[in-house]
Amino acid sequence: MKKPSTRTLHELQLLPQQPADKSILGLFGKTRTYGGRDALQRLLISPCNTLKEIEERQALFQFVTRYLKPLAIDVAHAYVLAAENHLISNLAWSSATGWLKRQQRAWWFSGFHPHDFNRLRGGTAAIQLVLRAIEEKIDWLSTVKPLPASLQTVFATLNTFFDDPAIRIALRDSDHAVSVLQADFILRRQKNDAVRVVFDALYQLDAYCTLARFIQTAGWVYPRFVETERAVFQVTGLVHPLLDAAVTNDFSLTAPGCLSLVTGGNMSGKTTFLKACGIAVYLAHLGLAVPAQSLQINFFDGLFTSIHLSDNLELGHSHFYSELMGIKAVADAIADHQTVFVIADELFRGTNPEDALACSRQVIDAFIRQRGSLFLVSSHLPEISATYRNNDTVQLNCFRTKIVDGKVVCNHQIEPGLAAERTGLVLLAQTGILNGL
Repeated sequence: MKKPSTRTLHELQLLPQQPADKSILGLFGKTRTYGGRDALQRLLISPCNTLKEIEERQALFQFVTRYLKPLAIDVAHAYVLAAENHLISNLAWSSATGWLKRQQRAWWFSGFHPHDFNRLRGGTAAIQLVLRAIEEKIDWLSTVKPLPASLQTVFATLNTFFDDPAIRIALRDSDHAVSVLQADFILRRQKNDAVRVVFDALYQLDAYCTLARFIQTAGWVYPRFVETERAVFQVTGLVHPLLDAAVTNDFSLTAPGCLSLVTGGNMSGKTTFLKACGIAVYLAHLGLAVPAQSLQINFFDGLFTSIHLSDNLELGHSHFYSELMGIKAVADAIADHQTVFVIADELFRGTNPEDALACSRQVIDAFIRQRGSLFLVSSHLPEISATYRNNDTVQLNCFRTKIVDGKVVCNHQIEPGLAAERTGLVLLAQTGILNGL
């Protein structure tokens, strides 16, 4: 799958738009390191390009979940932060190669600049501590076969690094001033690039372990990818993972259907369901487990969403024009022979009902001519459904609502059929907005 737009990542709440926003990234939990957090975010915006990559990544996370305890590098965040800060610090180091010159500089630096020397000693010790903790994993990794491809790369990197004679010298356990300056010179100057590569490996493992720990606790499942001519999306027990009391839904969109037209009143659950589907599709293409009991799906080249569109004041684009540009992006992808999964919430709500109805019919007619792609489209216009009541490529689904004692009651369950309930006036009365006017 190609990387989706930033808008899609925000619409599906995969990444937060504001620091306090709920997001899938935040749901996965805190990494031990800031670098691990960055690695986790990079992974979350990097879907797999092929089905083979998905299978390899699934195998990786299943492996990490199975061996979570021996793989986790147990180093306090404070030490990692101290090591990171020292790697980029501008404290002086000794480049003297001869023993006598290094002895003289160590004596001068520690004697006449004790504050800077102690800072250098502490920073060097932090780097050494982190590297030794990483080194401990090499012996264990060497006993496990076969290793997933990603971990084979990490293992090879670590082996090469710790076999280096200069690194062996830098990691000697000595607090003598000469040894401290020598270790600092090796780690921060002579082998700085190699040290950073090893720290990157630490961040990768931190991100992997954080994800594996969450998946293990949440009880999510890995999807099963199928290779069929007509696209398949079949899910049971699907929930929106960011809701505390989410309702589970079973849903299937398979041949001959390629488009689900979803209707329902306000607050019935349409948007939440569409987001849950989008999250499941995207997580599946990251090679991760999904918030469901089971998922069977095809590989898709692209994921497109239109959920929370607004006017773009900077570009002078209206809501309706933004919708048109979204449809154009889908059309361009299909013209490029890509298979796509499209989610459109309240199609063409940015224009008047007559235009919305006409535009929606034309777009849906174009969508259902495609093979290998799937479309989830919700609409506030029940008239659209009448057009496709007898079309086997369009599947009619709905979220029903009831009016009980003047209040709207929703079960948030998707079911076959058409929902034509109008709940706007009931909700207006229920909120009591007009009581004081």
